[in-house]
Amino acid sequence: MRKHMVNSRGKTRKPLPPFGTGFYRASALAIVLGLLIGTAAAAEPNLIRLKLRPSVEAMAAKVSLADVLACADCDATVIEQLAQHPARLDATGQQRFTLTHAQVVERLESIGLHPGEFLLEGAAACEVRIVAPPPVVSVAEQGDASDVRLASREWRQPGESRTLAAHIRQHVDQELSVLGGNSELDFERAGQDALQLTSPPWEFDIRAVGREKLGLREFRVTIRRDGRAHRTVQVFARVRLVRDVVVTRRPLSLGNFVKEDDLALERRVFDETTELGLTEIGRAVGQQVRKFVPAGGLVTSGALKSVDLVQRAKPVTVLAGGEGVQMRLSGVALDAGSFGQTIRVRLGEGRSARQQLQAVVVGPATVRLAEGLP
Repeated sequence: MRKHMVNSRGKTRKPLPPFGTGFYRASALAIVLGLLIGTAAAAEPNLIRLKLRPSVEAMAAKVSLADVLACADCDATVIEQLAQHPARLDATGQQRFTLTHAQVVERLESIGLHPGEFLLEGAAACEVRIVAPPPVVSVAEQGDASDVRLASREWRQPGESRTLAAHIRQHVDQELSVLGGNSELDFERAGQDALQLTSPPWEFDIRAVGREKLGLREFRVTIRRDGRAHRTVQVFARVRLVRDVVVTRRPLSLGNFVKEDDLALERRVFDETTELGLTEIGRAVGQQVRKFVPAGGLVTSGALKSVDLVQRAKPVTVLAGGEGVQMRLSGVALDAGSFGQTIRVRLGEGRSARQQLQAVVVGPATVRLAEGLP
């Protein structure tokens, strides 16, 4: 029999129900479950939190999981793994299809992710639409059926948008700017669909793999949209450097001194940076030959021995003036120097007319004033 309690006002009050019944039991269970869930979430710092996008437009016929999923906290390795797996295996040839939340969960499990390793949030379904890419340069325009030479021209869409191919070419040009000349890129067929993506709306983070600047190179590109990583792709391209270099008109024999008419400038293509050669004839004139160079051979700094083109206390020809006006004066070198070095020269014969100026060595017994005449 239940006992009734009387409060301070003399009214009868029913006792509280025991803990294990009704509302109190449900409340206690909810609190305990909440604590357990919070503890589990805190204990799983490596939980992959994915978000299903409500809609996606893609230029590739093969839409990957990275295309339909967003992951703000994922590193590039996870995004790259998702990019390797199609979001739907039976979507080949379809221009539009829908992926439900349950289908994506099933697909993630099929690629090896355990249900306890990821948490899928976001939309209940994702509408996927395949859009047509911009026109590709035809094989006839490329002139080579074996390669896709996407670097031969930059695609520009309305609004001055630029392709990923153009961005990679700009990236390479900046890397090779210290070498002089121009770059040529031949992209491999793999990743062609990504090379046609344009900015805007896409954003590209380009990272070169390896130290070599020329030859077959790999670029890893993280493709973003609205500040969120979309997917990471690998792009391979053969990079060449085209520049004017110094070559020989006739053989250069060991021990001889190089004359200007021994040399010429010729445009050549390089696949590696080991021997790029000299780019100015003046840097070789007057130098002593250290290694034999055949006719038509590339002149490198290693084939020459640096010698002083100007001797101290010897007469020199002093060049002065700017565009349109050139002056040739006679002077005396106060220092010895090789090509490109700055030395002191003295102008004038009389004691009162003598001037001491700075000049740069530009050839045998020839200097150019580093500053204008006073």
